[in-house]
Amino acid sequence: MGLSSESHRPSKESVKPGKTSNPDPAKLTMVSDYLKRTLSERPYAFILESLAERLETGKGDISLHSVGVICAPADFDPKRVISERTVAFVPYCCKPFDCPMNDQFGRKSSTCQAVDDKCEHTTCSIGAFIKIAKQLGIKEFFVINSDTDLIKWLAVKREEGFTHAVGVACEFAVSYALEVIHSQLGYDGLILIINGDKCRTKTDYAESDTFDRGRLTFIDEWTLMALEEIAKEANNEKAAKEEGQKAAEK
Repeated sequence: MGLSSESHRPSKESVKPGKTSNPDPAKLTMVSDYLKRTLSERPYAFILESLAERLETGKGDISLHSVGVICAPADFDPKRVISERTVAFVPYCCKPFDCPMNDQFGRKSSTCQAVDDKCEHTTCSIGAFIKIAKQLGIKEFFVINSDTDLIKWLAVKREEGFTHAVGVACEFAVSYALEVIHSQLGYDGLILIINGDKCRTKTDYAESDTFDRGRLTFIDEWTLMALEEIAKEANNEKAAKEEGQKAAEK
């Protein structure tokens, strides 16, 4: 799941669920910035091709990949996100232009009413995503206002014992961020690929990380339906296991 450089990729033994290495967010931000300046120089089409190779998408569940859900690493069981401590994050560019919080906090902020179940926006895919993610038992959410703040947040959550992530992103962001989130911080989990007016060049992404360029992206309904199906299956398995344990105790 990690990106290109083997020098940044830990051995399988060095990244274990529940194990942290006190990562320094400042150093992780430096790694992130370095990868932006190097990997993002590649043409967009090449980024997509090499990203698929690094994610080993050919080894994963094709039905999930076809609707924009990618397991990372490829052998990760998506239902595991309900049984262990999981965080979720989604980019601010998925916020509608008419989000009621924009006037007070700005669109490019981590503020989101959906986290507190107070969002009444009917077409916001962030709200729909958070609602489904909560069915998986996820309670920790971050709306990405900047890569630096996301990295700091993830580093803190990793030290708190979180091991999995359900991350929403464009291919451009995933192409470099996997090195930090997986190889450096040790998260695995699910990636949901967004649609819409996505960044397609280094300049696009660098500028959108600094200020709101007015792009609107979204998590499409098929991707959300796939995540909801994962939640249903995971909850059914969990309920069956609990019933089995109760029966065994009688």
